[in-house]
Amino acid sequence: MANPEIFISYRRLDSGHFSQWLAADLRNKFGDGSIFIDKKNIRDADLWKSEIETSLNSARIVIVVIGKLWLSISDENNRRRIDLEEDWVRREIETSLQTGKKILPLLIDNISSLSSDALPSPIRDLVEIQARQIHDGDTQKHINEIAIEIAGFLGKQIDNTVPMPFPGLIGKIDPLDEINLRRLTQSLPGWKLVPRQRNNDQTIELKRTYMFDTFEDVIHFMNTASRFISQYDHHPEWIFIEH
Repeated sequence: MANPEIFISYRRLDSGHFSQWLAADLRNKFGDGSIFIDKKNIRDADLWKSEIETSLNSARIVIVVIGKLWLSISDENNRRRIDLEEDWVRREIETSLQTGKKILPLLIDNISSLSSDALPSPIRDLVEIQARQIHDGDTQKHINEIAIEIAGFLGKQIDNTVPMPFPGLIGKIDPLDEINLRRLTQSLPGWKLVPRQRNNDQTIELKRTYMFDTFEDVIHFMNTASRFISQYDHHPEWIFIEH
């Protein structure tokens, strides 16, 4: 991608769905080559250096998407990733602060603010930058307002010819690998990883067991969950065991 002007920094386990939709919406407004968002599961130091640093250096605006898990996501040794010098999100923010880029923190999932005490010292100045809250129900309205601000900063016109309703035309997100699935279970009580044989391939999947008093309760649960399943296009496999 040549010289993107807008860089989206996010954690996939924290805000992957929202961030991919945001990127699609901003591409619709500013053009395909104007947005950079990385889609890989894990970015080590070498990968960050070779594939991400160039895009970050060319960007004029860095959008930092922050959800409920943004601070707490840990590595395999239970260390917060934000505390690690090699953490790619920390490096993206630290580099952006050092080079004086315009940073737009976006708070989602009803996050009200960040505490400077919760951040490592090299990126504590992030809390001094005015953050924008994105509320459910008004997502598109807030993003349109942010896009107008971005357009003014970049001196560009916005193309709004094609609407991108959330969660809308986001397309498919690649499945999480086993490492990230294990990290995800840390924030999902009751869920566990199980091996599964699919088309001669061994896979690892998330599983949770629910207990219901009546069959009617089962149907009610499925009907309620189905609305969100269809919205996010992530369909589980239901297995019923009668006791």
